[in-house]
Amino acid sequence: MDNLGYVKGTLFAGLLLTINQSWASSPAMPVRVSNYVIPPVFANALYQGMTVPVFIRYEGDSSTQRSKQKIAEAILTIKDNEFRLNQITLSELPDRTELSAEIKSLLAGLQDKSIGDGQRVYISKDASLSLDTRSFYLELTVNRAAMQAAILPRTNVLGESSAQQLSSVLNYSVGSYYNKYEDNDNASSYLTLDNTWSLREHHLNINGSVYGIGTSDQHGELYRTMYERDYQGRRLAMGMVDTWNLQSIASMSALNSSRIYGMSYGNKSSSQTEDNTLSLLPVTVFLPAAGEVHVYRDGKLLSIQNFSMGSYELDTSRLPFGIYNVDVQVVVNGRVVSSRTANINKTFARKSSVTGDLSWQVFGGSLEYNKMDYRRHSNINYGKKDTWIAGVAAATSQPWLSGVNLKTTLYGFDGNGVNETEANVIFNNAFSFNQQALLGTDSSWQSISTLNLSIPEGYGNLWGSRQFSHIGNQLPVQQNDYITVGATANLRKVAPFLGSLTVSRTNNKYTGSTYTNVDYDQSLFSNRYASVSLRTGIQNYRYDNSENLRDKYINIDVSIPFSTWLSTGVSSQNGNMLANATVRKHFDNSAITQAGASLSKRIKQNSDDRSSYRSDDYAANGFLSYDTKYNAGTVSVTRSAQHSSNYSLSSQGSIAWTEKQLYAGKGAQTAGLVVNTNFSEQGRMTAQINGQNYPLTGKSNFISLPPYAEYKVELMNDKHSEDSVDIVSGRRSKVVLYPGNVSVLNPEIKQLITVFGRVKDLRGGYYANADIHNHIGKTRTDERGEFAMDVDKRYPVLTLIDKTGGICEADLDLKGAKGAVWLGEIPCEIQQQTASRTGETEHVY
Repeated sequence: MDNLGYVKGTLFAGLLLTINQSWASSPAMPVRVSNYVIPPVFANALYQGMTVPVFIRYEGDSSTQRSKQKIAEAILTIKDNEFRLNQITLSELPDRTELSAEIKSLLAGLQDKSIGDGQRVYISKDASLSLDTRSFYLELTVNRAAMQAAILPRTNVLGESSAQQLSSVLNYSVGSYYNKYEDNDNASSYLTLDNTWSLREHHLNINGSVYGIGTSDQHGELYRTMYERDYQGRRLAMGMVDTWNLQSIASMSALNSSRIYGMSYGNKSSSQTEDNTLSLLPVTVFLPAAGEVHVYRDGKLLSIQNFSMGSYELDTSRLPFGIYNVDVQVVVNGRVVSSRTANINKTFARKSSVTGDLSWQVFGGSLEYNKMDYRRHSNINYGKKDTWIAGVAAATSQPWLSGVNLKTTLYGFDGNGVNETEANVIFNNAFSFNQQALLGTDSSWQSISTLNLSIPEGYGNLWGSRQFSHIGNQLPVQQNDYITVGATANLRKVAPFLGSLTVSRTNNKYTGSTYTNVDYDQSLFSNRYASVSLRTGIQNYRYDNSENLRDKYINIDVSIPFSTWLSTGVSSQNGNMLANATVRKHFDNSAITQAGASLSKRIKQNSDDRSSYRSDDYAANGFLSYDTKYNAGTVSVTRSAQHSSNYSLSSQGSIAWTEKQLYAGKGAQTAGLVVNTNFSEQGRMTAQINGQNYPLTGKSNFISLPPYAEYKVELMNDKHSEDSVDIVSGRRSKVVLYPGNVSVLNPEIKQLITVFGRVKDLRGGYYANADIHNHIGKTRTDERGEFAMDVDKRYPVLTLIDKTGGICEADLDLKGAKGAVWLGEIPCEIQQQTASRTGETEHVY
């Protein structure tokens, strides 16, 4: 039965119910409407009001078939021998179908609207209603002006947190070093802690460090104690913070590392995610009936999208990034009914496709001001001063050109007023420009201009920056006056055997220094055995208009299979020539992820240069990176040419807390997910989270994840492991995480082992054709007493029932077993005691 037939059937059943309820109380009289006579039973229902579906149809559709696209429900009645509509309620519109606001308003306002004998009645110049009285088919006919394009949402607001209880994520970073030179040695360590407590969408973050652990100069520093609630597109933050944590829009570069005790509130929110994959300007299409939209670029088909009748925005997230034209064809019933050219405007430089919205933020509080003076080429520290700070910030993105982002901040502190404004203009896919400006009431000002230009056809790109500033009387602004220009040329476009050349130059007029850099890299050859490339370059330094310092280098890089990289070459600095070599190797499926070593030695000395390289001895460095379930870090050892040595260790990890348990893990994110597998012993499976795989081992696993995100979690077997699991429940989950949230999943998982064996009785024979079962399944032995079945590792017990009903149980030793195990001969003795209802059987209890 098609959709229309289903509607008719439902309508007829409703009519019968209505008739039965009103039969005894209403007179049964036929009603004449124009040339139609309504039977008494239907007339009774119509007098009381009957609900009928409303289907939508395009005015230009010449098809003789009725529309199956339901758009509303109407209450149909009879009054004064004519049909009337008392109410039309729009349904949830299918497939992003949208009516214009005017038509929606007119439909919602229809009350006691006469439609005569069912002929077409116009409710506006763009829409009309008609009723087929033979089938009570009510149709809304519209033209294109009555349809409104269904625009895809550019923003998505995160829902409620999945972690409803109090939880915490503590991230720690540990560093330690030991240095030895001649008869002197020293050692020190540090510990950085970042702890986030949360209750649903509320969280408290505490950040601090301890330095000089193990020395007489041990001291600690608390950097941040901040309460934050970022929910439903609004962010509230308060506490002891720095400028970075206070701001969500604001730029406060006139402040340095000052501490703030204050609060901030605004609508720039991390809980509202913005889509940057859609075209800046929507590309809309209109379909007169259900059909397809084909998108072509240079004659190549990029996308096919299906829609019902109506106006829609194309889903441009599937199309490549860039700014280019496409041909859009609307195909209905296999025929192209319209075609046009549209512009796709998607650039990597733009962070969002949202335009027209205004983001705002207000902030204020007490400022612990670290007052500095950078005038006269000297840095004077006047110490800390307690003062005030207050400000407001706003930002917007507009669809002008290929995207224009505007941001401004007005703030004051310690009697100073400051305005910072930034404009980022993307002219097209090749050219963008950024301008930052700062103005202070103390006559301080600063300007930074940056441009980027890509040469068409991939020949290279150009960039440049101009920065200059003026130091006023109060603000800690540093004097700058420099210009940077650079270019990259893809010489492979000229000749395939060439490489790429990069040239850049920075001229700081304030300090009188110039830095010039030239780099060239080229692939020499590549095959299945190795890839070899060349890197060479020259760097020229000039400080305070003094003599030049020039560095030169040339390196050969070799990359071979099995994740090994080797680099060897020579470098020169003012006539001192060094030979160097570096090797690195990556390891898969190992606690050690990468190891490397480098070696260098002076091979030529410049007799006029007495300041560098006092020794001709070699210098060496080695490192090892590891990544385990509970911790990750790097160990390194260095030996210099002056015979000094240095040993260092850096390590990081995380600890998650819930009301029931502590969990250890790695990573530095402030939220996470716990999966309790409850394996009886070592086992391995995989959690796929938003398409990325995470290994699960042991009884529980804490996975560190970024906050302000929704995650789709699917548990599955690990294709690289011999372990086999059966996920009885909890295979798929969806979690929403805010900072400090720890969501706990408790799936029901069975560790499966396929066992093979032969069951032997005490007489030396075998149990043939006997039933064997355990708590997850059953099987039957063959003529030789052999069997195969899956066993849950947590309950490794088999129960055998022989032909006489005798029962024996075998407790299997599956420790360390994986995949499939041959058990050999399993001795099984029939139990002498069994339960009996009558008590007449011997050996019972």
